[in-house]
Order: sequence, then structure tokens, then C-alpha cells
Amino acid sequence: MRMKRDDLLERMDAIGRSVAKHEGTLMLLALGSIGLEMDRLDDYSDLDFFLIVEDGHKARFIDNLDWLAVEPLAYQFQNTKDGHKVMYEDGIYAEFAVFEIVEMPGIAYTPGRVVWQRDEALDTFATPKLVTRPSDAAHRYEEALTNLYVGLLRERRGEQLAGFELIQVAAVNNVLIAYGETSDPFNPTRRVEGTHPELVARLQEWLPGYGKSVEAAAAILRHIEAHHSVNPALKQEIVRLLET
Repeated sequence: MRMKRDDLLERMDAIGRSVAKHEGTLMLLALGSIGLEMDRLDDYSDLDFFLIVEDGHKARFIDNLDWLAVEPLAYQFQNTKDGHKVMYEDGIYAEFAVFEIVEMPGIAYTPGRVVWQRDEALDTFATPKLVTRPSDAAHRYEEALTNLYVGLLRERRGEQLAGFELIQVAAVNNVLIAYGETSDPFNPTRRVEGTHPELVARLQEWLPGYGKSVEAAAAILRHIEAHHSVNPALKQEIVRLLET
């Protein structure tokens, strides 16, 4: 079901009004396209947010989702110790985590938009203390090369799915980061088509699908060689596996 942009914003605000009524809540922080990147918010977006609570109150807001019941919930799934994935009956989908103040300095996240807070002194939590720093390109290319090598070993052993994961997932992710795709520090595949349209043709070569990881590895190796100095011994072993 497609949601309108205004529906998502109103739902986020409604959750903010709800949490304000509960003892122990300190801040509702919207992230991603519902946060500071609202220029990306569209009919295909969902809700992504943190609820920050007083120390000792976390379990109450994870175990009891009454604070989310601004509309009826149709689905809920606790996917981590910190939060849930939920869907409302009208189709609005949300992913959230609940953190106590003591946990926040160790949490990696992108800066968020304060939907509600109990005190302005809490503004500091809108910006993460733990900053994610991207690896340099050389590091990521080396990771990708070892992904190719081990992935081809799996492929030649007959473990095609394991080979697929290493070559067409892990290696591609590392190459994207090395190329400079950092629009989402937690997922290099996000928005690639819009930010790097010149890569689309290459993606078709790097991601031919299950059972075609050898062809993918050859294409990825060619790309890496055009941007990075490849160790001759490692290249020799990769080529040997490509030609086996």
C-alpha cells in the first residue's frame, strides 16, 4: 500500500504526542528520510526512529507498545534486543529502537530530527557521539579482492550460494564504498542509481545472478584493476580460479 508523504509526517508527529504522555520518555528522534533528509521522503518511505528513555525504563517501552498505538497495529516483530519492526493497519511501516541515556554514546547513527523532547538540554543526542568513518578506497578494494578469491573457492567447490554472497554481495558492497558511495553510511547500495548513474551498466555485469558468479568476479576484477594496483600473486590465483 502506498503512503502519502503527509501521512508519514503526521504519524511521526502523532507518535511524538503519544510518547510525551509517558513517564520515562526523553526524546523521539526521527532518522533518515523522516528525519533530516526529508527531501527524500516519498510515497515509498517508512518510519525510522529512536526513542530515548531514562535509564532503567528501556524494557517497559520494548515490552509494551501502547505508546505506538496512535492507530491500530497489524504486525509487530521484535527484531533486536533494542526494538521492533511494526506495521499499522493502514499500511504505514516503522522500524525503531529504544535506548537509555547511558547507551547513547556507544550507538552509531546518522544525525536525526527531534520530533519531541522533554528538555532542550537533550539536543545533544540528535547528533551521534560515535562517528562512522568510511575506510579508504585502497582498504575496500583489498577487501573486495579477497572476497573474490574466497568466493571463487566456494564457487569451484560447488557452494554457489556462498560464492554468490561473497562475490555479488560482499565484493560489490566494498567496491561501491571504494568508489565513493557514502550517501548511507550503513548501506552502500542505497540510492546508487540516483547518485552514480554511470555505475548502472557495471552493476548489470557485477550482479548477473545466482550461478553466474564467475562472470561477475571477472567483471569486478576488471573494475578494480582500473582503479587500484592489484597484487600480482593474488591476481594470479583469482585468474586461475576464473579459468578453472
